[in-house]
Amino acid sequence: MRQLSGVDVSFLHVENSRVTGHVGGLLIVDPSTASEPITADAVRRFYASKIHKLAPLRWQLVNVPYGFDRPYWHEVQDPDLNYHIRGVTVPSQGSEEELVALVSRLHARPLDRAHPLWEVYVIDGLDSGKLAIYTKLHHAAIDGKAGMAITATVLSTSPDVEIPDMVELPPPSPVPSEAEMFTRGWNSLLSQPEKAMKLWGDVTRETQRFYSRMLTGASEWTADASPPQVAPKLSFNRTISAQRNYTFGTASLSDVKKIKERHNCTVNDVVMAMCTSALRRWLIDHDELPRGPLLAMVPISIRAADASEDVGNQVSSLQVALPTNVGDPAERLRMVSAGMRSAKETHKALPANLLQDFTQFTAPAAAEAVALMAANMKWADSATMPFNVVISNVPGPRETLYYLGAKLEANYPVSMITDGMGLNITVHSYRDSIDFGVVSTPEFVPDITWLRTYIIEAIDELLAL
Repeated sequence: MRQLSGVDVSFLHVENSRVTGHVGGLLIVDPSTASEPITADAVRRFYASKIHKLAPLRWQLVNVPYGFDRPYWHEVQDPDLNYHIRGVTVPSQGSEEELVALVSRLHARPLDRAHPLWEVYVIDGLDSGKLAIYTKLHHAAIDGKAGMAITATVLSTSPDVEIPDMVELPPPSPVPSEAEMFTRGWNSLLSQPEKAMKLWGDVTRETQRFYSRMLTGASEWTADASPPQVAPKLSFNRTISAQRNYTFGTASLSDVKKIKERHNCTVNDVVMAMCTSALRRWLIDHDELPRGPLLAMVPISIRAADASEDVGNQVSSLQVALPTNVGDPAERLRMVSAGMRSAKETHKALPANLLQDFTQFTAPAAAEAVALMAANMKWADSATMPFNVVISNVPGPRETLYYLGAKLEANYPVSMITDGMGLNITVHSYRDSIDFGVVSTPEFVPDITWLRTYIIEAIDELLAL
């Protein structure tokens, strides 16, 4: 059994009747290169042959009685692939609009905690003749890099993939009893004082180092690198509904790299500037542009180089100012780049794994009760938020990949939103493309496809300089 970390558990606590804690991906594949039709049954047979390499797909959540310790993952040797992998057809004409409407509905549904927390939908009926594979997994089990590692296990670099016959999996191990889980939780509770003393020593030492770096490095920070500030209240920084609104798009990675070279910045800086420009135009459309910048949460991996195979969440985040109040696109890019550098320097001054350790000392039952109370009180409608939007960029493979022999055309992320942060833009790179997905609710961003258009046009705007 494997115990969830405090960060893992936080993605369980965030869930309520409106908020879900899973993330997803939408693969678009060309079935003409496959040796046999890509059906739900074929995908089940393929997953059965790979399931021993996909640990998070075998994990079932087991709680500690009374919630005084963090839950555990119990490994299920034979997950019910008929339950987890399903076939579905896009209704009517199979247009892109109908595909995103279907994915929006599927993404809004919570995962059933009585099963391992993942689902795969094989979607046919598209008017393009392509297939769509929508996969969702709970964020409690994976972060962005771990999710990409799972995708890499399923994908291959050759179309020559043999889909085996269904194999017989070993019998399942019994789910631990409540008495066993109570004993585990009690033993863990007894060890908390020792852990707390060690954490306190680490906090004291690292806090001193943090302020030392703040003082010695202050002269290197630019005027754009302002201290953390309050995020302006926008229409999508309120209590979200249970519905989801989704769109996706593709931009040229070569064009992004041209901009990067010309302006002496990073690919991620250009991506952030693209999103900033798109948000500026959307806010102007809705007469909602604030006088100051927006604040973005930018997740970053703290996964060690030798821990690439580890699962679970090894992430932290940066607070980055998005200068939507600046009209000149070149100046916006310069300010985004400076802000990213400053945010990274601030983050490096205090080890992210130390911040994560604090979450290990909260009783899950208490944390869940607080989260539920806050959700019921709709705290996000009146609270001051530290962020306006989540923007994430996960680098992907450059070579052409195949899904059961079908050529992978695009890999669009489908991320999560929460109360107070009802807009998420996530980017994956693949071959010479940047595939992005935008998630919100129809109440907040009914015209979400305009954000997709504005992101793509932001590249043209920077190229034209």
